[in-house]
Order: sequence, then structure tokens, then C-alpha cells
Amino acid sequence: MVVDHDRTTLEMVQIRLDVAGYHPLAARSSLTALEILKATRPDAVILERNLPMMDALGLLREMASLPGRQTPPVLLVGRNIAAEDVRVGVTLGVRDVLAKPFSGASVLERLTRMLKKGAQLPSHGAIAQAGGDGRPRVYLNC
Repeated sequence: MVVDHDRTTLEMVQIRLDVAGYHPLAARSSLTALEILKATRPDAVILERNLPMMDALGLLREMASLPGRQTPPVLLVGRNIAAEDVRVGVTLGVRDVLAKPFSGASVLERLTRMLKKGAQLPSHGAIAQAGGDGRPRVYLNC
């Protein structure tokens, strides 16, 4: 799921992931992302820190409260991400952080690393499950 209030970033990440063989979904707000997350089980989330109405940390808290769900690995992206954001984020599922502006290649590299089976991440490893066609499902919340 790609969620970013910035349409250009949203589309760039979606295209890059689609070309790489992922199946990205998109949302332009935290509230839309939350509705999608209630109906799906993403393998990973790329999350923009400074979303309007509900910021990334608020969305992560809501995701953690969904019944019977584990928070998927999260790549937190944004401008001026504070150390405190990272500290709190790690407790809520953030596995990596990437500053904006970024390239599509750097997003793909970070995502691939997060999805690798047994990869060492900041707090623990993440294991991705493939979609029905064997390709990872990726839900990006940029």
C-alpha cells in the first residue's frame, strides 16, 4: 500500500514497485490506509511520517490495535524525521527509515532487505508471505 498525500511520490513508488514485480496498493491518507488495512494483510508498509489528520505514529498505533493482527514491517519515510520518532516507531513496527527526497531504487533496496527471510532488522527479523502467485504483496503507506 502506497499512501502519501503527495501524488507524485505516491505514483513514483507505485510504478517502481510494480515494475519490480510487486503488487502495490495506494492511499492518500491515513484514514484510507486504515480502511484498506482492515480488509487486507500487507507484507510490508512504507509509511510517510507527516500525513495530515493522523500522522504515521497514530496510524501505527491504530494498526497495532487491529484484532488478530501483527504489524507488518514498516519503512518510515519523510523529511526531518526526529530520533524520538524512530524510537517510538521501532516499538510500533518500524524496521527502517529513509529520508525524503529518495530514489525509487533506494525504496526498492530497503523494501527488499526488509522482506528477506531471516534478515537482521533493527529489533528483529521479518518474514514475508507471498501472494497467491508467489510474488510478495506490498502495501505502501508513504
